[in-house]
Formats: sequence, structure tokens, C-alpha cells
Amino acid sequence: QVVYQVPLKENHVSKRNVDQQLRIKIVYDRSVEDLLPEKRHLIKNKLFPQAISYLEKTFQVRKSAGAILLSRQCVTNQYLRRKADPHRYCQKACADHTRCGPVIVPEKHLQQCRVYNDSDWHRRPTGSPDQEGVRDADFVLYVSALTTDRCGHENIIAYAAYCQLEAEMDRQVFPLPIAGYANLCPNMISTQAQEFVGMLSTVKHEIIHALVRVDQTDRSLHSKLSLFGFVTKPPPYSLGLYQWSSKVVHKAVRLWDIRGGKMLRHTVHLLVTPRVVEEARKHFNCPILEGMELENQGGMGTELNHWEKRLLENEAMTGSHTQNRVFSRITLALMEDTGWYKANYSMAEKLDWGRNKGCDFVMKSCKFWIDQKRQKKQLISPYCDTLRSNPLQLTCRQDQRAVAVCNLQKFPKQLPQEYQYFDNLNGVPAEELPYYGGSVEIADYCPFSQEFSWHLSGEFQRSSDCRIIENQPDPTKNYGAEKYGPNSVCLLQKSAFVMEQCRRKLSYPDWGSGCYQVS
Repeated sequence: QVVYQVPLKENHVSKRNVDQQLRIKIVYDRSVEDLLPEKRHLIKNKLFPQAISYLEKTFQVRKSAGAILLSRQCVTNQYLRRKADPHRYCQKACADHTRCGPVIVPEKHLQQCRVYNDSDWHRRPTGSPDQEGVRDADFVLYVSALTTDRCGHENIIAYAAYCQLEAEMDRQVFPLPIAGYANLCPNMISTQAQEFVGMLSTVKHEIIHALVRVDQTDRSLHSKLSLFGFVTKPPPYSLGLYQWSSKVVHKAVRLWDIRGGKMLRHTVHLLVTPRVVEEARKHFNCPILEGMELENQGGMGTELNHWEKRLLENEAMTGSHTQNRVFSRITLALMEDTGWYKANYSMAEKLDWGRNKGCDFVMKSCKFWIDQKRQKKQLISPYCDTLRSNPLQLTCRQDQRAVAVCNLQKFPKQLPQEYQYFDNLNGVPAEELPYYGGSVEIADYCPFSQEFSWHLSGEFQRSSDCRIIENQPDPTKNYGAEKYGPNSVCLLQKSAFVMEQCRRKLSYPDWGSGCYQVS
């Protein structure tokens, strides 16, 4: 349950200027303390301190003063709000506990309970007066490690959202989240050094969702979309549900090439706020681009809540973690367009995917791009058309920092028509072509080279990231004489290596690239 229009102290809600670094206060739930020591240490001493440090250096926020006090939730979820009084008055009683996501908010962080009576509409405060609140912070993040129902969904490592929004301070900005939560699923917390970078990027990703969240309910019951924090007031006949503004999200139709020489009309939604448009156009080198496309797949929680994976593959705010997440200028621009944050663009990380690829790349299907490159006898990068097979034909990630494999595969069912891209593939009969596409659905089934990991009996062993020294293979299995470390890159191999041990000659079936140290 999200609480809107939380009134804060008078000196907290004056019109503000953007003039101070963002301050995030972490409050750890008891469930974090109950974790195994190594997981507790990882969360409290590494993941969250490093993630918060990055975000606090990256963003300034409109200056606040005084303590943050959260509104209490109501026992019936019904409340009254009257003109000239910013507080919520619960019907009959406040709830025994106020939650932020799955976390029970400490009493000392709460405002006084206020109730009204149905019979006479009498409003009154009741119970303990306002507590001390959270001082010296712009945002309170409640961190938990609870095994919730959402943790039962496949590959869910963590999830986050805001839970309370400050009352709107001036008409030029949108309500500012003042409290949120991040829950890490205990069984998905990895303490392996090789997975730390991925875990850290996941935590940053989730905290950004809490700072500027896209919420989506069932769109069949009128839209309630607060895309990255951009919402308007409920329009007439909307059943009180929020809808996006046309100044925020624009619907467009693309002419979409598919197999068989056909073309479809493909509908997309684009974020069209000013700084996002500017950064997207610069990144792709496409001056006519209307905005940055939002994810159109993945279901609730992913669809329309993230950048389109096909266009920004490893950008950190896409809907899944595939490899080498980076927080780009486009995401920083999004934060600025809320009206609350100012970004330090020197903290943006370089995004190679899609850079300077032009309008054909960003406004047409990947089939159009692949066909154009094939006709010109050019590399079809960042896409690929090598079937994933056994043994693996290895290649390099686009930035040459990891061994990769093309994720083109055969599916058990035909792909939707708009995602059937291939008129021919080596060794594939024509009647089977509709079954082939990239393994990542939310990338519109466009195939690309992707880093991977080795597992033994279901247990993670190492990843293919060249820069992580812990990925160094065992000497007895290092067939390609590879060297992993911070100065290593992925290089293509012309042939399979052969390892000789006394009278034995051993070769590794998977070859094509490896990690090697460069000076």
C-alpha cells in the first residue's frame, strides 16, 4: 500500500532549490540480522553501503529540513482528507502496524494517529504524539531479507518500491518519494566473489526503483501508471486511478520487418521527457527519435517499468540482468526529469550498446538491421546469427570484456509473428525458421552474444567475465592457457588448443575465444 501526500513539517515543505547531495538513511529489518553471518556481512558492510555511496554521489536533491515522519496506515484502509488540513484521518482506527512493503515501520518513525467518526465526522488525533522521525535524511530505505511470495518467482533476487510520497510542494514538480523498501530473497543472496558485481548492480537497480518508481496495476481497469514517478492527478471517470500524461509517455507505431518480406505495424511506448529525449537522441545518433522506448514485455513489474531491452541491452534499468550492467546518462536524465533530482553526469557509466547506431537501429526491427548489414557484407553486431549448440562456438562480448556465446536458439513453439526474423539460417530447414530467436524474450527475441557461467551439479562455479580473477580456470582444465584478471580482455581463437600431459593429448570441445592479459 502506497501512502500519498504525506505532510511534513512546515520548514520541510517550503519551495526548494536543488542544492544538496542526496541523503539516504538505511534501516535494517530484523530479518537481515537473522541471516547467516556471511550474508549479513555482505548486505550491511558491502552491498548497501557501496550502492548508497554511488547514488549519493550521483544525485543532488531539493533541499529538505527537519525530520521525516511517515503517515500511519488505517485498519480499514479507508481515510478522510479535508481541505486546509494535510493529514489523513483513518476511519475509526489506525492499523496496529504500519508497513513499508513487507517491513514493519518502527513506531519512532510515525506521525500521531488521526481518526474520524462516521456518525458526526468529528476528526481528532489519538494515541501517542508525533515521534522523533528520521533526521538528516531525504529518503528512508527499509531493507529486509524475507522469504516472501514474490521470492517464489523464478530468478527474483530482490525487489523494491517506494511506500510513502511527500505532499506536492510546488506545481512544477511531482511528488517526492520519502520512504521505500528493498527486500532481498535470502536463498538468492550469493556471497561468491565472482557474483558480487552483479549483486551490487541489482541493489542499485532496486534502490532507483524505490527513489523513482514505475507502478502499474491491471490496465484493463483503467491505467494507473506512475512511470518513473511521472503522474498526473486522477482524471474524471478514472475510478480514482492515476494515468500517465501525454507529456511523459507517447505511443508510436513502427514499421516492423519480419521474415518472408513482410512488414507489420509494431506499437511502442516512449518516455518523452526533455532530458531523456536529448540523451537518447545523442546516444543513438538519431535526431528524429521521439523519446526512449519502454519495455513492452515481461508482464507486470517489468513491462513499461524499464527501458526496452532490445535497445539498451545491458543498461542497468532494463528489465533483466544479462551482463555488465551500467548506469547510463539516459537513466540519470530520467532522474532529473522528475523535477526533484539533479544528476552528476560524471558518475554515468559508458554504455556501448546502440551507441551511434543511428535511426535504423533504434526505430526498426533487428531483422532490418541484420539484413542491411548482411547485404553490405558487414558484421551484424550487436546482434548475432550463430546457433547455440553443443559444443559451444565461443565469441566475445561486444566490449571484449567477457567470453560470450550467441543466444540464438530453437524454441518448442513458433514465436509470435512479429518476432520471427530469419529467412535463412545455416543448417535450419525453412519450415523450422519460425521457431528460432534470441533466448531473451524482453529483447524482442533479437539474438545477441551474451556472457555466461559454468555450473557443476547445479552449483555456480565461475562466470566468463575476463576481469574477475576468481574466474581463473583450474590449471588442469585451462586448455586455452587463459589468464583472468583486471587487465584481461577477450580475444578470438583461430583453432582449438591442445593440452599435452605426458602421453595424453586433451582438447576442450568449446572454443572460439578466451580471456588473456594485455599490457
